[in-house]
Amino acid sequence: MNVAAAVRRTEESSSLRASRLQADLAARILRMLKERGAGPGYHLVELDLCRMFDVSRTPVRGALRLLAEQGAVEARANRGYVLREPVVSAPDSEPVSLEEEADRRLFVEIAKARNAGRLPDQCSQQEIVRILGVKLATVVRVMRQLQELGLVERKPGNGWSFALPINSGRARQESYAFRALIEPAGLVESTFELDRDWMERSRARHLAFRKRKWRDTLAVEFFEINSDFHEQLARCSGNRYILDSVQRQNRLRSFLNIQWVNGVERVVDSIDEHLEILDILDAGDNARACQLLKEHLVYARDVAPTVT
Repeated sequence: MNVAAAVRRTEESSSLRASRLQADLAARILRMLKERGAGPGYHLVELDLCRMFDVSRTPVRGALRLLAEQGAVEARANRGYVLREPVVSAPDSEPVSLEEEADRRLFVEIAKARNAGRLPDQCSQQEIVRILGVKLATVVRVMRQLQELGLVERKPGNGWSFALPINSGRARQESYAFRALIEPAGLVESTFELDRDWMERSRARHLAFRKRKWRDTLAVEFFEINSDFHEQLARCSGNRYILDSVQRQNRLRSFLNIQWVNGVERVVDSIDEHLEILDILDAGDNARACQLLKEHLVYARDVAPTVT
């Protein structure tokens, strides 16, 4: 089947009947089926797709309906959707929402400007427009996202106040030293209880991200995956102070990590290290997982930048 053409038709039809998320998800499902070499009758399980792509059932159902409209899958009574025939071709690159890409690009540019001292601790939306040469509508959307992440606070009028970042080599070293003491300890707390539902979602999200072709705007999503991994392990510790410390560190290091300078190889290595830690925790060896998490943080501290 000509999957590339099907994806184009899917995106065109989605403009009236489905969200961009559903259209993009439909294309990602097709690429997944191609990578797995799935054959006719392959059963598409909604819950598995939710975990794999870290989304709720609603966009998954919308994506499957779009694929059914294009003839790639068909609905079966009491079975959901199944693949009609093997996927023999698929787009090399994932569909990209221009608005979402613009938002991520600005996110990265704000990180660079903050790290370089070009954006002051307090500034207006109009100042961001002027300094970074971007559209006001994009600035408004991104600043709202930063506010939700706790990285900025709204001031009277159109002003914003940035949270103080880790913005020096010494501060970065101290942050990693602190994290290497606190985070691994949470894994061997007597109150630690692994959230296995989260673990499966996180594992699927890591594996799906690992297959994507890297571009610098993906640093935003990679930071989200990375932060969630560390924060949720801290939550599993059952210790509110460990969790609070990790959440604070995530906020402090956000812009430093979103301006990703360590290359795609470190992205892959970091994902693999996370997956190994999850596997060891799944097997119940928390002491070993504690050691691996400490090694992961120390290595991340010492890795040399590969991008300037």
